[in-house]
Amino acid sequence: MTLRNIDALFTSQEVMVLGRPGTPAQQQLLANIHGSSEHNPRHVTARAAAGNLPDNAPALAVLLDKRWGRPDVIKALGAAGCRALYWAAKGDPGDNLLRAARPYNLRLLGGRSAGVCDTRRGLNLTTLALAPSAGKVALISQSQSLTAAALDWALGRNIGFSWIACTGAEADIDTADLLDHAALDPRTRAVVLQIGAIHEPRKFMSAARAASRVKPVLVLQTRRVFDNGAAGPDPVRSAAFERAGLVECESLGGLFDGLAALELLPTVRHDRIVVVGNGAGVCALGTDALRRAALLPAEIDDATVRVLTKLAPRARRTSVGIDLQNSNDPQTVDALRTVLADDNADGVLLVHSPVAGHPHASLVRAIAAAELDARLMTVWLGLQTATPARHDSGQARLATFASPDEAARAVGYRRRYNDTRQLLTATPPPDPRVGADVEDIRHRMAKLASNHVQWLSSRDTHDVLAAYGIIGAPSGQHAADPSIRVRVQITHHAEFGMVMSVSDESLGVEAAYGFAPLDTLLARRMLEGASAGRLAGTEPAFDTLASALVRLSKLTVDLWHVVQLDVHLAIGPHGRLHTPADSLIEITPSPPPERQRLAMAPYPARMRHRVTLRGEATYIVRAIRPSDEPMVLGLLESLSPEEIRLRFFNYIRHFSHDMAARITQVDYDREISLVVSAADTPDELAGMGTIIADPDGRAAEFAVLVHHRHTGVGLGRHLLDCLLRQAGAHGIETVYGDVLSQNRPMLSLARSMGFKIHFSLEDATSVRAEISTGDYASGSK
Repeated sequence: MTLRNIDALFTSQEVMVLGRPGTPAQQQLLANIHGSSEHNPRHVTARAAAGNLPDNAPALAVLLDKRWGRPDVIKALGAAGCRALYWAAKGDPGDNLLRAARPYNLRLLGGRSAGVCDTRRGLNLTTLALAPSAGKVALISQSQSLTAAALDWALGRNIGFSWIACTGAEADIDTADLLDHAALDPRTRAVVLQIGAIHEPRKFMSAARAASRVKPVLVLQTRRVFDNGAAGPDPVRSAAFERAGLVECESLGGLFDGLAALELLPTVRHDRIVVVGNGAGVCALGTDALRRAALLPAEIDDATVRVLTKLAPRARRTSVGIDLQNSNDPQTVDALRTVLADDNADGVLLVHSPVAGHPHASLVRAIAAAELDARLMTVWLGLQTATPARHDSGQARLATFASPDEAARAVGYRRRYNDTRQLLTATPPPDPRVGADVEDIRHRMAKLASNHVQWLSSRDTHDVLAAYGIIGAPSGQHAADPSIRVRVQITHHAEFGMVMSVSDESLGVEAAYGFAPLDTLLARRMLEGASAGRLAGTEPAFDTLASALVRLSKLTVDLWHVVQLDVHLAIGPHGRLHTPADSLIEITPSPPPERQRLAMAPYPARMRHRVTLRGEATYIVRAIRPSDEPMVLGLLESLSPEEIRLRFFNYIRHFSHDMAARITQVDYDREISLVVSAADTPDELAGMGTIIADPDGRAAEFAVLVHHRHTGVGLGRHLLDCLLRQAGAHGIETVYGDVLSQNRPMLSLARSMGFKIHFSLEDATSVRAEISTGDYASGSK
């Protein structure tokens, strides 16, 4: 993963164009460049040869003619200072061009890309016939045609974008890179994403998780071209989106409605919507739509009703909303302003019918002139007069939808984002212990696979499952009338590698999907999806199944020779797991690399070790787990106020769950977080240390904390040494940390380990400690 030089696509004011336009799309691209740049592009139309390039090139180049797509030309561009190239020629750039660009960190966009456009600070580098207006939502798409459709729709609704980007074939720059760019862009409030193919699942999941932690991301998936006969969205992709915290839209219309909600509606804590209409029937339409979207219609309080009836005497509160009846336009505007001010209203949905004497047009003008709160959503029913009303509403920057269901769906997407974030940051219980001798099982599997064994024997299958605690009572014993029968499969997916599925064989619902590693909460969510809620009242069986899924996910992570597993589990009425007699395990002699097998980074168990420091103090150091949250909170709350200030640059009286979740729930591909406990008190933390890499993967920020009861034995030095060695092993070049100038122990430790201290002229209260991992590795030998 890297963001290196992607900014050149969005911020460059000059561009070099290689070749002449030969298609309408290329002609449109040149017209857009001329129309958005203060500088004429450097147009090189001579014979395609590296010698015809200038010595100094702009940071950005566009290639129109494939004849320029040669390694010597790419190398010359990189040497001349070019940082990004938009491949707008026919076909796709080959691997030889990517290899030529790599030493210069020259990034390629395309082929089959519609380009990029930053609406506030860059060029319109797109082949699109329309120019986007400025907004706060980023659009990332893999499809040229869907990018054009989304832009056309947005302009019709007066909705803008912070920037748009079409990745096309993704020879180099892909959706994951752009998700990282969006996550760090302060002008982007939310992201709308269209996905047709995922080439690097681990990279995608890491970037998606990082983006969804800081802003909403809506995603629409379209089927791959080779998915012949497949109907509907890929459920494995849907499970991946949910695991990453993305909100999936079921259709293109849903994506557009979600875009409108993200761009026009402010963020609120809840989604309590008050329905207002000019008739009981239209109020019922709005209320029914909210209930279908699993939203609870809100009711205003009695004081608001009294104010409302004075301003609009014909208005009345009903069981389906506020019926304005024949209120005129000024009364309607006053009523809306009053309802929006009610504390119970997170939003107001106005559903208006063009009854006699109450046309849409005049009310649209009245609402636009009143400049009401942005939490107002409008639905103009009908077609002939509703179409211009929707257009005028869009021009007035009102959140307008074609139907109450579309409005409810858009609000539901935003609520799902909040719900998903809460679920993903929930604290799981500790994982069940697994005592399998992993190295021995791997050795036996490798030996069997090398002898051309494809399927393990019943005995070998039994031994593997027993090692991971899957085996319960012997087959047939106590298995009469089990309360639950489920089928668990582990298979290989074309995009996401090893995928787990679970299905309740007694029901007709579809299987639920998940990805190793699982914790207990993730396993329970899979079971809830597979059982349609049937297991809700059978806690013993539910807990047993969740534990079995976690154990099977660990098996998936540990045993890379396994390519397929099929297990039928029977759970007795008291939660007892019965031995599956017909379980199958398929193995391969040539397992793929871990990043292709696992879409999620596994827990780095290899980091666990014991260390004895000064004074014979022995500690256990290991990577952090989400279930460590109680211990992390215990450590933080036991610190003195001064320790807290030196570590967090401020006094903090209360450490919340959200803060602890950010510390404990890490992406092991991007973060290395270690916790340490004294060997005689393993349930208490003595300290912790973290390095967090930027998306570029070149630099990482460190932080180390040691409790005052454990200072003076060298624990801080050992933690920082572990972090620096791990950073070097991950290819991180520089590690840095901001330290308060008064934190003399930390500064003394940093200097003694080779860190360089940089003082700031802007902030005398802190300094930056920085070290090259290469220099540290050389100096520590």
